Amino acid sequence: MAILQIKDLKKSYGKHEVLKGITLTLDKPGIYALVGPNGAGKSTLFNCISNIISPSSGTIEVVGLKNTDPKIFYSCSFLKDNRVLYDYLTGYDHLFFIQKAQKLDPDRVKEVVDALDIESYMNKKVGDYSLGMKQHLLLALAMLNKPKLMILDEPLNGLDPAAIVKVRRLLKDLVQAGTTILISSHTLSEVDKMTQDILWLKDGQIIEEIIDGSGSEARYMEMFPEAMEQ
Repeated sequence: MAILQIKDLKKSYGKHEVLKGITLTLDKPGIYALVGPNGAGKSTLFNCISNIISPSSGTIEVVGLKNTDPKIFYSCSFLKDNRVLYDYLTGYDHLFFIQKAQKLDPDRVKEVVDALDIESYMNKKVGDYSLGMKQHLLLALAMLNKPKLMILDEPLNGLDPAAIVKVRRLLKDLVQAGTTILISSHTLSEVDKMTQDILWLKDGQIIEEIIDGSGSEARYMEMFPEAMEQ
């Protein structure tokens, strides 16, 4: 059974076609980086997979279920931007809400908080968090249900170098435990340190390939010269 299977996915806004027939299968644990310039459709693709928006056509299955089935979120998580957080709630409030909603063991909250070493501010209201603290909380929320598929939209945003190294190691540990991670990032040097499985999003379609020794930055400049000129 594929962890993620997308067939001929299209999404248009009026006459503007953003996704032009994407077909993709992820059937084994790993870190897969979705790379493309701003406006290429990365967030649109993630939102379609998680059923936040509906595609114009095509099908999406997550762990064998149609993505419109809410049960996918027992084995899938989506780290979106920090606008999904509530300033008047604490970090623990967020984590225990998800723990109760998914009927998880309460001890799982402590496991995740300890793994990310974020206990020192979990009792503070999110409105007092720095950008990096919010990113850590989002990661904790994404990890909580031990997902088979994690979708991470710019998870390194706002993190200092030490935190980036820690998150990189953590994601690799999750893969070793059987998680498939689909990640978008503009930090190409970090992409190279995490994976060689690059899903290039170009002209509304995915070109799947393994990068060579020149790294993703050189390949990016080759594939998207127009973005480099902006």
